[in-house]
Amino acid sequence: MKPSGRIWHVLPLAMGAALLFSALGCANIFVARHKVLVDAIAAPGAVKPTGISYRLLAKKSVLNNASGQASVIEACVDAALSTKGMFKPPATVAPDIFIVVGYGVDQTPKIDAAARETFLQLSARSNEGKSIDAATGTEIWDVRVAVLGIAGRMETAMPLLAAVAADYMGTDTKLETRIEIPQNAPVIGAVRETAIKTLETRAAAAPKAAGAETNAEAPSAAAAANAAVTPVRTK
Repeated sequence: MKPSGRIWHVLPLAMGAALLFSALGCANIFVARHKVLVDAIAAPGAVKPTGISYRLLAKKSVLNNASGQASVIEACVDAALSTKGMFKPPATVAPDIFIVVGYGVDQTPKIDAAARETFLQLSARSNEGKSIDAATGTEIWDVRVAVLGIAGRMETAMPLLAAVAADYMGTDTKLETRIEIPQNAPVIGAVRETAIKTLETRAAAAPKAAGAETNAEAPSAAAAANAAVTPVRTK
């Protein structure tokens, strides 16, 4: 039997439509992505934290680190944790957990700049003793995230790193895992913008030095905000 001319006419149209929808569905392969290294561990029974209070503490190894703006790191981590429903309690109230923050850049001379890690590490400890300012409890979870070859200041990577770290809190990757995050991911932009607002608010609220006509802390806060708003570039 001779095939119907109508069927053979419709078939190419259907195939064309399928190819079009397939192409649209694959459009995201052209979106630039950040490659992030994630290494997370968690104590048995640990769950992803949400709706709990926390207080940040700086890791001893970064207390004297002048290469980064601590205010930017703090603002970015706070912004990322807020996306998980976590919050800081009043200064006189004990938090549910303490989170020790570490960060830095690999400065090994023999390592090429494009291969150097910029990292952020968050380590959570319980607070059974209801301490106000000391992390004396057991470790609940630890997550370390890093990117390679940052083009620019270390702070520019913090919105990205904080956002990824927040996603892996309370999980166990078993081994270091490499993931890819779209550079235009909404969560990164949200963390960046929230951090900027926090830094700007702090700068505006900082008390003026006696007799000064301008806010003494404004320049450093403005520089920190500028560092946070600049989108990070990774290789």
